[in-house]
Amino acid sequence: MSTAPGTLPREQVDLSDFAGGLDLFLHLLGRLRLLLRAPVQAALWHQVQRGALDFAWLAAAVGALAGFFTIGTVGVGFGLGVTVGVHVMQVLVLGQLAGFACALLLVAGPGTAATFELGLMRQQGELRTLRLMGIDPRDYLVLPRVLGFSGALFVLSFVFQLAAVVGGFALAALVTHLSFTQQIDALVATLKPAAFLVTGVRSLVLGAVIGVQVCDHGLVAPFAVARMPQIARQLLSQSLVALVLVHGLSALLLP
Repeated sequence: MSTAPGTLPREQVDLSDFAGGLDLFLHLLGRLRLLLRAPVQAALWHQVQRGALDFAWLAAAVGALAGFFTIGTVGVGFGLGVTVGVHVMQVLVLGQLAGFACALLLVAGPGTAATFELGLMRQQGELRTLRLMGIDPRDYLVLPRVLGFSGALFVLSFVFQLAAVVGGFALAALVTHLSFTQQIDALVATLKPAAFLVTGVRSLVLGAVIGVQVCDHGLVAPFAVARMPQIARQLLSQSLVALVLVHGLSALLLP
């Protein structure tokens, strides 16, 4: 079988038992106990740090601006009042935009970097080295990355939402006639605690899906350094599909 120069076809990869993303996910369900091991915990924390903490400031900035512009436009610009403005901000920014924006941020940054890292490890024979040492690469490489992306998206979404409330309300109080306490009172009056539970579960699930897609592109699909732009586009397009599906299913199953 002919392949592009520098590309690793599936049969040349050490992990012949990898059938794809679903196979990776099903394998991980039975290996969660490995989180008790220090190397796996260290790799998990590294992925959360690289995915969430390094981008928290950007998520906070975007969240604050999104909250401010939503309240300013709906509540003041359209003249609909603070209650309507805050309610629209809660539904649109906190409920939907937080997950969309943070997921795209995670894929474009840490997701692409992790795909490239795993692909290079595969090309350089590091996966075979792990197996010779008696270590399943899925346990050391895939498990912490999938759970790390899940935790990272959860943290990023929380930071985005918190910044949208605190930063958005503060900016609106500075620029418009709406006071900070007015906006907080309107939020408390319209807030549904179950909505935050839904967004939290959705972030965890979507982050895990993104992590599986990253590992699938890095460890299973044909990889070549020259194809990284195409691989990045495929990862982004698949993540967008997963984003829409997860948000749609959560709206149906978790109203």
